[in-house]
Amino acid sequence: MQIIRYKSSSGITLGMSHNGQLIGYFQQNSELHDLLRLKADELRVQIENSTPPIYRGVQPGTAHNLPILILAPIDGETEVWAAGVTYKQSEQARMEESGTPDIYARVYAAKRPELFFKATARRVAGPGTPIVVRSDSTWDVPEPELVLAVNAHAEIIGYAIGNDVSSTSLSISLSSAMGKCIGKAKQARENLNAASMNW
Repeated sequence: MQIIRYKSSSGITLGMSHNGQLIGYFQQNSELHDLLRLKADELRVQIENSTPPIYRGVQPGTAHNLPILILAPIDGETEVWAAGVTYKQSEQARMEESGTPDIYARVYAAKRPELFFKATARRVAGPGTPIVVRSDSTWDVPEPELVLAVNAHAEIIGYAIGNDVSSTSLSISLSSAMGKCIGKAKQARENLNAASMNW
């Protein structure tokens, strides 16, 4: 099952889909950040009490009843954070690219992962939406990433596949760890598919 944000005749709506079909929606005016404030058990109750979809005569379970415009699974009160240099091949590549390879060696040896701010809702593209790349970057690298939806109680409540596009030339030109964060955070957009809830 997937929790999706979509454009409906009444505005932006949160719904649920399964096997490519809209199977329900949350109460009107619910936003993604509202769901992320709930504990996992509370969210499960919300899902169980969701309303079957009724819009323009489309019935639940009807084939091809997904809304036309599915939006990115992020709203104005949520944001994207990332963990960098998380596997050995990445460490080696970053050390080769960087003028200061010891920065990445220190990241790998650290007790905590390298976490950095990635994007706000304005910079996240939804499924099928074009992504934008910075015009001042000469080397941009798309990478498929596992995206986790984490609630306010530090519980993983869902996952998605994301297309992380990093402006690598900007990251490399800045030789500090902070510079790397700036280069990545300023890259134009990250393309995220609808967040799938793993129930």
